[in-house]
Amino acid sequence: MNKKIDILGSCVSRDPFAMFDHDYEINSYFARTNIISLASNSMNISIHRISLESNFQKRCVYNDLNKLFFKNVRETEAQVLIIDLLSERLRIMKRGESYFTYSDEFTRSNLVTDLKGKQFVDKTDELWKSSADRFIEEINNSSIEQVIIHKALWKEKYVDKDGIIQSFDNIEEIHSNNEKLEYMYSYLADNIHNACYLEIEGEVLADENHKWGLSPRHYESSYYQKFLHELNNLTQKNKIFS
Repeated sequence: MNKKIDILGSCVSRDPFAMFDHDYEINSYFARTNIISLASNSMNISIHRISLESNFQKRCVYNDLNKLFFKNVRETEAQVLIIDLLSERLRIMKRGESYFTYSDEFTRSNLVTDLKGKQFVDKTDELWKSSADRFIEEINNSSIEQVIIHKALWKEKYVDKDGIIQSFDNIEEIHSNNEKLEYMYSYLADNIHNACYLEIEGEVLADENHKWGLSPRHYESSYYQKFLHELNNLTQKNKIFS
C-alpha cells in the first residue's frame, strides 16, 4: 500500500523525505503560500505568463495565484496532510478581490512588474481568522484521514560552521513570529476535526551548514530525522496506513 502524503508548508516539512530513507509517497507539495492567499479568489493566471527558470518556483507562484490547494484537497488520493505555517511570515498583496503571497519567487518573476493594480495589505487578525475558517471548512469536508500539524518554530540559536553555538541577532523578530505561530497552530489544531501535533521535543538548533543557508528556520539534520521518526509513530498509532 502506498503511503501517500500531501504537504502544505515549507522545506522543514519537505526536506526530511529527501534526506533519509522512508516508505512514503509525496503526492503533492504546496509551498511559498499562506492561509489568507489560499482562501482567496483565484486570479486565473496562466502558467505561461510566469517567467522563472525553476519549474518548481514557477509552479509555486502559479499554485498561489490560482488557489489550487483547495482543488487538491477535494481531489487528493493522499491519506495524510502535513501542515507547517512557517510561510505565514510572508507579506500579502491584493489585486482586485484576490489576495496573494509576496514570496521571493514572485519577486523574481516577471509578474512583479507585469501584474498591475496590486498593493500591499496588512495581515489583520480578523482577515487571518476568516481565511483560516474557510481553510478549516475545506479540510473538514475532505477525505483526508489525518492532518498532522508540524509545529515548526523559529530557532533563537544556531550552530556555526565551527560547531560553536551562537545566538541570532533578531531575537525580537523571532519571538514575535513564534508568538503568532503558536496562536495559529492552536487555532488549526482546535478546529480541524482529525488534527494532531507533530512537535520535536528537546533542544534542536538552527545550522549554519544547512544546504539552504543560515536561517532561524533551517535546522540541524537531527531535527529532520526525528521528524520522520515521529511521523512513523503518529501514523502507526492512528492506524492511518493499516
